Amino acid sequence: MKRINIIFALFALAFITCDDDFLNEPPLDRITENDVWSDKALMDTYFFKIYDRMPWDYLESFWDVGGCQRDGISDLARGTYTWTALLNQYRPGIWGTANNTWPLDWWGYDIIWKINYSIENLEQIPTSVLTVEERNNRLGEMHFLRAYCYFALAKRYGGVPIILVPQNPDVTPQEELFPSRNTEKEVYDQILSDSQAAFDLLPNRWASQKGRASKWAAKSLESRAALYAGSIAKYGTVQLDGVMGIPASNADAYYQTSLSASQTIIAEGGYSLFNQYSDPATNYANLFLDETDDEAIFTKIWIPFEKGHEYDLHNVPFSYRLDWGASMSPTKQLVDSYEVLSTGLLPSESGSGYDENNPWENRDPRLKGTILTNNDIFQGEPVHIWYGTERDGSIDTGSGTGIGKDGLGIHPDATKTGFYVRKYLEDGDSPLFVPQYYSGQDCLIFRLGETYLNAAEAAIELGIEASARDYIEVIRTRAGLQQNLRLEPYSGTELRDRIRNERKLELAFEDHRYWDVRRWRIATEALSIQVEGVRTLRHIDAAGNETFTYETFDAEALPMSFDQRHYYLPIGQNRVNNNPNLIENVGY
Repeated sequence: MKRINIIFALFALAFITCDDDFLNEPPLDRITENDVWSDKALMDTYFFKIYDRMPWDYLESFWDVGGCQRDGISDLARGTYTWTALLNQYRPGIWGTANNTWPLDWWGYDIIWKINYSIENLEQIPTSVLTVEERNNRLGEMHFLRAYCYFALAKRYGGVPIILVPQNPDVTPQEELFPSRNTEKEVYDQILSDSQAAFDLLPNRWASQKGRASKWAAKSLESRAALYAGSIAKYGTVQLDGVMGIPASNADAYYQTSLSASQTIIAEGGYSLFNQYSDPATNYANLFLDETDDEAIFTKIWIPFEKGHEYDLHNVPFSYRLDWGASMSPTKQLVDSYEVLSTGLLPSESGSGYDENNPWENRDPRLKGTILTNNDIFQGEPVHIWYGTERDGSIDTGSGTGIGKDGLGIHPDATKTGFYVRKYLEDGDSPLFVPQYYSGQDCLIFRLGETYLNAAEAAIELGIEASARDYIEVIRTRAGLQQNLRLEPYSGTELRDRIRNERKLELAFEDHRYWDVRRWRIATEALSIQVEGVRTLRHIDAAGNETFTYETFDAEALPMSFDQRHYYLPIGQNRVNNNPNLIENVGY
């Protein structure tokens, strides 16, 4: 008899439940297979373990891009710690098969086996253990989880082997144990098939549990995955007989699938954009802290200390830290993407009204909801980012007299660009000094804001400009923008690019940007840049008045570099050695 070893307490905490019957279960250090599939609580514990190992959490992830949260590998921010692989290998593009290490690698077939094994057993569960509805709901979960696993694989590697049954070396034919790679199109079609099956089986909402996927999570995955497939078909190139790339003739069908899924969520899902605060910047910041059900379609649940993460520890400004801190330094390129509030134009556009003496004021409110700039109030105190103080023509950079407490150069762990991340950080009336594993902010995996952006992008790619404007207007209105809410000055590719910019800002630091520029096939430009920052100098005149000047500088020793081959990650020599039928991606 096979035995399944489960540490129950750790994984049950991944969900919040009003049903405490599971507390009366016997110890689960050694549970038989029959025990698991004969008891709903034990069965759910097994499923919770699968949830816990899914590759979707971007708040917890710190080392999968070599010493930073995931967006530190994009053009949104650079990593702060100069000794990490992030700055010395991944951002400069020095990675591949030779050293068998690369960012964001995930080959989750062990998880897929557990999902397939669960589906096989659920299909045989008698009604004495689960009602038909309970069984269907859990089958829906497994189809959703399998779809997400294959989506995680496809966006990294392109075509991968599609395995839909739990392989067993004792009975599975030898040729099936060493499968070849399916085409990228076949993988995306399987993702969409599983997503639809999940939508049909899952409940509208789970009555008493947060953190379990609903049917709207499945529909959100369909919306996102079909959008990716459409982009890859339209902007990518087919190689290796379709193992890499999707035929261009399929682009519109995928875009239409994404648009239809998004429209269904908007019309029938029962969600609304979070809009609880009168100040738009505060509203945007608190969208990620208040943990309401308005906009959140699917989240990973975290509980401080019992099952917490380290996002605050790794990302607060320097003077607010217990250790580490400031692991992501936002780039000037990101800051320059926020338009001027009074005109609706980007700072670089003619007539924008951008004020170089007050560069962070009169801007898209999401700027202050996402990024901390000089003198912004955070946890009850102003953030002091100036690198020095000028008095009577002399610049003092001394600690305590010249440089700000969070300024450039005060410590190797302080900002490297002149900005800090605000998004997702706990706020308060005084510095919180959040310890390790005491961060409990839930991680938003799918939210309605993304759905509107997916709809806008799919519509513009299908040439339906009026609909694209309808969807983007909703996002821009909630953001507190005042001009060009429908992006009226733009059309065609200019409108498409402004919709992409909206996605960049609205979803910043939610693990979208790196994947987006890859699927649009613009990463060779967007991720091959010299990152810039802003040096802030404080001036104090004879009367004690304080003013500031700002200077752009190159903020990264090695420029970012994204090679054509990096649109796909390598399968890896170790995997090819284990299965010779796995052909390697082009360029490796």
